[in-house]
Amino acid sequence: MRSNYRVEVTPMMGGCGWGMAGMGLGGAFGLLVVVAMLALAVLGGVWLGRRGSGPGADPRPVSGDPARDKLRQRYAEGEIDEEEFERRLAALTWR
Repeated sequence: MRSNYRVEVTPMMGGCGWGMAGMGLGGAFGLLVVVAMLALAVLGGVWLGRRGSGPGADPRPVSGDPARDKLRQRYAEGEIDEEEFERRLAALTWR
Protein backbone atom coordinates (compact mmCIF):
# COMPACT_ATOMS: atom_id res chain seq x y z
CA MET A 1 0.00 0.00 0.00
CA ARG A 2 1.45 3.24 -1.10
CA SER A 3 0.86 6.52 0.71
CA ASN A 4 0.43 9.94 -0.83
CA TYR A 5 2.58 11.40 1.95
CA ARG A 6 5.85 12.83 0.66
CA VAL A 7 8.85 13.57 2.87
CA GLU A 8 11.07 16.45 1.83
CA VAL A 9 14.62 16.50 3.15
CA THR A 10 16.34 19.89 3.61
CA PRO A 11 20.11 19.80 3.63
CA MET A 12 21.98 21.11 6.66
CA MET A 13 23.31 24.67 6.71
CA GLY A 14 20.67 26.00 4.37
CA GLY A 15 21.60 23.91 1.38
CA CYS A 16 25.36 24.08 1.59
CA GLY A 17 25.52 20.30 1.41
CA TRP A 18 28.79 20.05 3.31
CA GLY A 19 27.49 20.66 6.83
CA MET A 20 30.19 21.66 9.29
CA ALA A 21 32.93 20.31 7.03
CA GLY A 22 32.28 23.19 4.65
CA MET A 23 33.39 25.64 7.36
CA GLY A 24 36.96 24.28 7.37
CA LEU A 25 38.71 27.15 5.61
CA GLY A 26 36.49 29.80 7.18
CA GLY A 27 37.16 28.44 10.65
CA ALA A 28 40.91 28.33 10.03
CA PHE A 29 40.85 31.90 8.76
CA GLY A 30 38.89 33.02 11.80
CA LEU A 31 41.40 31.34 14.10
CA LEU A 32 44.24 33.01 12.21
CA VAL A 33 42.60 36.42 12.66
CA VAL A 34 42.17 35.86 16.41
CA VAL A 35 45.79 34.73 16.83
CA ALA A 36 47.02 37.75 14.84
CA MET A 37 44.97 40.14 16.99
CA LEU A 38 46.33 38.60 20.19
CA ALA A 39 49.88 38.85 18.87
CA LEU A 40 49.36 42.52 17.99
CA ALA A 41 47.97 43.21 21.48
CA VAL A 42 50.99 41.57 23.14
CA LEU A 43 53.48 43.34 20.87
CA GLY A 44 51.74 46.67 21.45
CA GLY A 45 51.97 46.18 25.21
CA VAL A 46 55.66 45.36 24.97
CA TRP A 47 56.27 48.39 22.77
CA LEU A 48 54.43 50.71 25.18
CA GLY A 49 56.36 49.26 28.10
CA ARG A 50 59.73 49.78 26.46
CA ARG A 51 58.98 53.20 25.01
CA GLY A 52 59.95 55.01 28.21
CA SER A 53 63.38 53.42 28.63
CA GLY A 54 66.56 53.03 26.68
CA PRO A 55 68.87 55.33 24.76
CA GLY A 56 66.13 56.91 22.66
CA ALA A 57 63.88 57.65 25.63
CA ASP A 58 62.46 61.08 26.23
CA PRO A 59 64.55 62.69 28.99
CA ARG A 60 62.12 63.70 31.70
CA PRO A 61 62.92 66.24 34.42
CA VAL A 62 64.35 64.61 37.53
CA SER A 63 63.14 67.08 40.15
CA GLY A 64 60.33 68.91 38.38
CA ASP A 65 62.26 72.19 38.91
CA PRO A 66 63.53 73.43 35.53
CA ALA A 67 66.34 75.52 37.07
CA ARG A 68 67.76 72.55 39.00
CA ASP A 69 67.40 70.30 35.98
CA LYS A 70 69.27 72.80 33.81
CA LEU A 71 71.99 73.11 36.46
CA ARG A 72 72.37 69.32 36.63
CA GLN A 73 72.54 69.17 32.83
CA ARG A 74 75.28 71.83 32.67
CA TYR A 75 77.28 70.00 35.36
CA ALA A 76 76.88 66.67 33.55
CA GLU A 77 78.05 68.21 30.27
CA GLY A 78 81.12 69.73 31.97
CA GLU A 79 80.15 73.37 31.47
CA ILE A 80 80.57 74.05 35.20
CA ASP A 81 82.75 72.38 37.81
CA GLU A 82 81.62 70.75 41.05
CA GLU A 83 82.27 73.87 43.15
CA GLU A 84 80.17 76.04 40.86
CA PHE A 85 77.45 73.36 40.81
CA GLU A 86 77.30 73.21 44.62
CA ARG A 87 77.28 77.02 44.95
CA ARG A 88 74.42 77.44 42.47
CA LEU A 89 72.48 74.51 43.91
CA ALA A 90 72.71 76.08 47.37
CA ALA A 91 71.49 79.39 45.95
CA LEU A 92 68.52 77.65 44.33
CA THR A 93 67.69 75.86 47.58
CA TRP A 94 67.48 79.13 49.54
CA ARG A 95 64.96 80.69 47.15
